[in-house]
Amino acid sequence: MLPDQRVDVVIEARNLTDISGFRVTANNVDITNRFRGPVPADLDCDATPDAVFRADLLSFTEPGSVLLVATVNSSRGTSRDVRHVLIVPFSVGRQPRNIILLIGDAMGTSHRDAGRIIARSVETVPGVPGLREGFFDRLLEMDQMPVSGMVMNYSTDRIISDSSSTATAWAVGNKTVDRSLSALPDGTDCAWAKGLTLANIAAANDNPRVESLWEYLKRKYNYRTGVVSSSNVTDATPAAHGSHNGSRDASFEIARQYLENPFLGNQPVFDVLLGGGKEDFDPDIRADSRNLVYEFQSKGYTFMKTATELRGLDSSAGKLLGLFRRPDTVSRHSSGVRASSRGTMQPAYDKLGLIRPGSEPLASFGSWTDQPFLDEMTQKAIDVLSGPRRDQPFILMVEGALIDKQSHSGHAAGALWDVIELDKAVAVARMWARSRRPSDTLVIATADHDQTLTIIGVTDISDRDLTDRTATGTFAINPGVGEQKITVYKDVNTNVRAGVNYSADSAGRNGPPAAVFGSIYETDGFPDYLDADGDGYPENRQVGEKGQRRLVVGYRTGNHAGTSLPLTAEGVGAFLFTGYMDQTDLFFKMATVLTGETAEADALLESILGNPRYPRTYGK
Repeated sequence: MLPDQRVDVVIEARNLTDISGFRVTANNVDITNRFRGPVPADLDCDATPDAVFRADLLSFTEPGSVLLVATVNSSRGTSRDVRHVLIVPFSVGRQPRNIILLIGDAMGTSHRDAGRIIARSVETVPGVPGLREGFFDRLLEMDQMPVSGMVMNYSTDRIISDSSSTATAWAVGNKTVDRSLSALPDGTDCAWAKGLTLANIAAANDNPRVESLWEYLKRKYNYRTGVVSSSNVTDATPAAHGSHNGSRDASFEIARQYLENPFLGNQPVFDVLLGGGKEDFDPDIRADSRNLVYEFQSKGYTFMKTATELRGLDSSAGKLLGLFRRPDTVSRHSSGVRASSRGTMQPAYDKLGLIRPGSEPLASFGSWTDQPFLDEMTQKAIDVLSGPRRDQPFILMVEGALIDKQSHSGHAAGALWDVIELDKAVAVARMWARSRRPSDTLVIATADHDQTLTIIGVTDISDRDLTDRTATGTFAINPGVGEQKITVYKDVNTNVRAGVNYSADSAGRNGPPAAVFGSIYETDGFPDYLDADGDGYPENRQVGEKGQRRLVVGYRTGNHAGTSLPLTAEGVGAFLFTGYMDQTDLFFKMATVLTGETAEADALLESILGNPRYPRTYGK
């Protein structure tokens, strides 16, 4: 942890009925008076007599190792437990620095590669494709960042992690169990393990909380803080930066903590909060009937719900709450802790008005047709957070969330055009960072976890077949461990969804039957996507003889994968983000950058990158 980074310390005493003494020391200093208890509790839901001692918002100010020793006396004798806590030196430098962390939800290496191939294979000049003979004329913005590394992302209880435990890792510097938000597991989690409801939510609300870097910098150093997401703003990734709960399902509570943050004296945690999910703030949906939008406005926030309103907003506005979608049909979920459906924003593919492949759903905006793109939200967030004079220090997380949500259903067009949308937000962040003199901003682009996307090859397919919404067949297989049902459309040669193999040649035919069977991975050439309007988003359509050769991908499971994640970085302290690292390392590396003690290595990196004697490959 960092000096004075706060955490709830909970001591659980199991199977003790007659506690007669209790003591806690930190490096032999008695801190027992910080704890309350014993409070009777049912730990592990086994009906045995248990008790809990608790010290909320405890912290340690001196760098170094802290030895915590807890002893409990009872008729069974003395029970003792020991924990070691490492306090890492930290203080903000004389010239405050900024951090912009961009997260592609589920954007593993294959997603980045596929996004690059689609976005950068278009013609750079008439008749000259941007990808030819195996080389790109221009890489993605996130590819052009000079420092790269790989990130391992396991949670404390599994190798296939979810967005809540992964976001927690970089937000607070410690791991937790899946589905938990910047909070550690405890002995009462069994009370809601089969489903969170209003009746058992207290057992999720009491999980030991750990202060996030966003909360810490705001509380101690007056940093401006922001979160931008194309999901609902109470979704797992944004939630880990400003709320604390044992379960990510508690979205009503997450929204309340954004307004009444426990680490900030019940004041708002974010100066800028932009995304979807208005339903979690509305009195007709919330179980407590509170109007959180109004309550934010009463604290000086400018509220907006359309892209037009966002674009027209003066950057001198001090605080922003933008909620750009709510489902047209939504109610309170039967659990009472969340809405029945989530107001996730629309994918870039749909906001662009592109025609979906036949196997993917048609756009469904409802009444929320005026939604901003991620780069627009990112630019406005930076403008507002940095202040009228562009001199206020800030930390901002930007999430391209729909890469993951579209991948769960195997909607490749929806997912991969969202990689391009995130890359445009990366471009905004890079332009801001490069404009700063002296340099004072770190930009990081990475992911929280992966999905099972694989690049298979390229194929020629007409618009008519690509967008045909008539299923060509449905079949099922049962390999003895459960039936798998697959519905096939004519776009199958661009997007293979199956738990069985797709045959590599015409002799095998041991995979899903395509409308026209082809050997996809041996097709010569490169995709020839078109970008007629030059907006950076290929239209995924054919014009004359061009635009028919498209990328072919496949989804194996429709869920997360346990693979390491690419990371690229640029700006002050970027050199720290090389090699293989754990997700918790991001927290401490970002903190190190803010100390200002990276100037010497920053200068060395710049000299290496600019030295003509060395190959200059990044960005090409």
